[in-house]
Amino acid sequence: MAGASLVQIGTMNYQNPNIGSQLRSELDKYLMNESIEDLQDLIGKVKFCSYFSKVILLSCLFLRIVLSCANTLQVVYQFGFNNNPKIALWNVLFLLINTLQVIKIIKERSPVKIPDDIVDIYRTKFSDMTHREFLYFWSLGKQKDVNDISLISEGEYQKSLFLILSGTAAVSRDSRVIATLHRPEFVGEISFITREPASANVDAKSRLYYIEWDQEELRRLKIKNSQFWTKLNQCLGEDLAKKIKHNSIIKTEETEKAEART
Repeated sequence: MAGASLVQIGTMNYQNPNIGSQLRSELDKYLMNESIEDLQDLIGKVKFCSYFSKVILLSCLFLRIVLSCANTLQVVYQFGFNNNPKIALWNVLFLLINTLQVIKIIKERSPVKIPDDIVDIYRTKFSDMTHREFLYFWSLGKQKDVNDISLISEGEYQKSLFLILSGTAAVSRDSRVIATLHRPEFVGEISFITREPASANVDAKSRLYYIEWDQEELRRLKIKNSQFWTKLNQCLGEDLAKKIKHNSIIKTEETEKAEART
């Protein structure tokens, strides 16, 4: 069933000299019970099923192309020279699957143009993603234009992740402004990563244009598209690390200036 036409019995002959004739008799009974007329109908079925599953799962473009060429040669050989239409038909099926997968992979890897108005956001925040992945992520968000509203309140669990497109937002704690956010800064990424309540208030100063993503919808990507989920967390983590480093430098400079005055 795995594709073998001959089977070696080996040392079993020492234990039972009649093992060959017994196997032949049992094989005949099996064929009769399963209504199989020709032994050739049985040979290779498991092999083709195993190969079929590998063909479906394979995602490497080069190997897909090689397999397509091999399938084409098999079809020509089995039909034209070996007179074995069953194997030829299997290879026709594999050729069709591989051809469709090659088209799919090429389409997925083909470059797509990012609109000029968000190219800077891709380059500064999402360069670890492909163009297609970035545009997919962008399509999940909703763009909003607001005036003088509160985006985040300290101590509250957040439902959204924001990215500023234009305007400014003030980050405050204990009624003191500690930072001002501009394009293209994230808002709420710490709460998204840690799942903890917000540690500060974020308020729009005058007009603010931003894009908003639902946090729970993004988290579902962990199951639906784990590879994309990893890239998204990597982008957010790198951005957060840059913010921490920047704030640390500013605090160090302020401390040095204060010490110099004294």
